Amino acid sequence: MLLWSLARASALTAYGAYTLVVTWGILVAARAFRPAAPAVALHRFLAMLGLVGVTTHIAALLIDRYAKVNVLSLVGINTTWGIRAGSIALWLIIAIPLSFRLRKAKLISQRVWRRLHWFSYAAWISMLVHGIASGTDTPSPWAAALYAGSAGLVASATAWRLLRPTNIPALARR
Repeated sequence: MLLWSLARASALTAYGAYTLVVTWGILVAARAFRPAAPAVALHRFLAMLGLVGVTTHIAALLIDRYAKVNVLSLVGINTTWGIRAGSIALWLIIAIPLSFRLRKAKLISQRVWRRLHWFSYAAWISMLVHGIASGTDTPSPWAAALYAGSAGLVASATAWRLLRPTNIPALARR
């Protein structure tokens, strides 16, 4: 029971962290903050927190006998579509931080790195689908509120970035 609780708590932690990562990343990319360095540092911290949450979630499920999760689930073989969505999210959230290393080593350009970052949306949507389809807390009103609220947050940040006039100074320049 302890491992199951750990798996659930770490999944919710990871989901919350990645919701903030995507939202904050949208604001950083839209140049809402000046100077950007502290905002980028927070973005990276939240991404690492999410990665710790995902790692803990997977480890707890692999160890827990009740969950009956195996390594094949991590690649989406012989499992439900909700678990497959989680697998897609897992591989995307591994690939995106690796792109930082590739960019730093000058193996990919800034342009390619930015394009790879668009997969953050796919990773987050896959996490949302995974949580809704596979989460045992999904029927709870608080879980529905969490999923709806986080979707609203990401959608609002995305709409703001896409629809804001580019000639208006950034928020932090006031």
